[in-house]
This record gives sequence, C-alpha cells and structure tokens, in this order.
Amino acid sequence: MTITRFRALLIASFLSLVAALVAGLLPGGYSPALADAYANESSPWLLMDDWAPIALLLTLLAVLTLLAAAVAGFIGLFLLARWGRTLSLSLTLLGLPLYLVLGPILMSPLEAMFTEASALLWGAGLALAYYSPVATRIETGAAGS
Repeated sequence: MTITRFRALLIASFLSLVAALVAGLLPGGYSPALADAYANESSPWLLMDDWAPIALLLTLLAVLTLLAAAVAGFIGLFLLARWGRTLSLSLTLLGLPLYLVLGPILMSPLEAMFTEASALLWGAGLALAYYSPVATRIETGAAGS
C-alpha cells in the first residue's frame, strides 16, 4: 500500500460520507407515511421536559466538539501523524456507543449505501494505518508520498 493509495482511500471515505449527506437531502427517499412516523418519534436525549433547551444546547456543543476532533483526526491521519491515527481510532471507538442514545435513524437506500461504503472505507483506512507499510511510515514520522 502506497501513501498515495492510502490517502485516496481516506478521501474516498470522506466523499462517500458527503454523498450520503447529499442523498439524505434528496426528495423521495422514503414514503411520506414513513417520514411522518419518523417525525413523530421521540428523541431520547430531549425527554427532559423543562431541561430540553439545555439538553439541546449541550448536545449541539458535544456534536460540534466531536466534529472538530474528527476533522482534526482525519487531517492528522492524512498527514500520517501518529496522533491523527490515535485520535481517529479513539473517536471511532467512542462514537459507536453513541448509537445507543441517538434513537431511531431514517435513511433512504441510497443514503444507507453511501454511509456503509464510507464506514467500510474508513475501517480499511484505520486498519491500514496500523497494519501495513503505511503504519511504518506513521511510526517513523516520514510523511512523504
């Protein structure tokens, strides 16, 4: 695995994620009845009645913090920095339990396809960052192409 191919894999993961976000904005991904049922589903993290605005603010701050950390991790991984690899893996592992508190998720088939592709590519990138010639380059701090 060359550094160029490793970086291309990371970019493909990012572009798949962007495609999933765009696909989520396209109309007609699911039926109006399903969209209405999802809209009526309660959000577990907002079930605090009087505390709902504070919970929403804290959630927004947490999401923005995690997003900034994820961007930093991606850039660090792209630049072959050891901290970027560690941060990216840590955020990936810490992000998994968040699905337990997010509640239901509604995705169109196209959105799900791109989301799965992004997750697979990201996982492959993380694996290569630890178990390939790229890992050696990260360990030695040599960021050449």
